This record gives sequence, structure tokens and C-alpha cells, in this order.
Amino acid sequence: MTAPTITRAGYFMPEEPSWCVGCRIPDPGVVDHYSRVWEGTDWHDNTKWRIQVTQRVEIAPDGTITEGLAVCDINRAEGTYGSMAEFARAALLAEALKDSINAGRRRVQR
Repeated sequence: MTAPTITRAGYFMPEEPSWCVGCRIPDPGVVDHYSRVWEGTDWHDNTKWRIQVTQRVEIAPDGTITEGLAVCDINRAEGTYGSMAEFARAALLAEALKDSINAGRRRVQR
């Protein structure tokens, strides 16, 4: 185990934010938070596009917690659309969530 994994309080697991519907721990001392998924169908190719907001939270060996910038992940959004309304609405909702997360980011010394 690396130093960031073990803290005075035990294993590093920050509080799950209210917008998070699932977390992943890709590395010791790192937690990725995931929002709900907005999904729709590409009218011409009949493939689904997906939009999701993600944020990475890390703890340094000195106990400093850093919340990374939240980002909008947009997947498979290529092709011809019968209507952009559903995609645009989902993109705007994800952008609003991302902006509110980034406005409240913190860097805390434990």
C-alpha cells in the first residue's frame, strides 16, 4: 500500500456528494465520483449518446484533500439527429451540475 491509502482516520474515502450515484477507486488515495447518465438516441445511426459528469478527489501523503475539476464526459455524440432538443437539454443540465460542483470545490489540510 502506498502512503496516501492510509490516513489517521483509516482508509481514505471522502463523503459521497449528493449528486454522486456511484464511485470508483482507481488508485489508492483516489476516488472518482460519477453523476447520473443522460442518454438519448442518434436518429440516423440508431446509436445512443451518453453524457455524465465526473470528478476526481485525491489525498496527498501530507493529508491534503484536493477535489479536481468536474468535467462533462460526452460519448458517441456523432451523426445525424432528428432533433437536437434532447441532446441540448442533457448537455445544459450536465453543464449546470458541473458548474455547481466546481464552484464548491475545496482543498483541505487534514
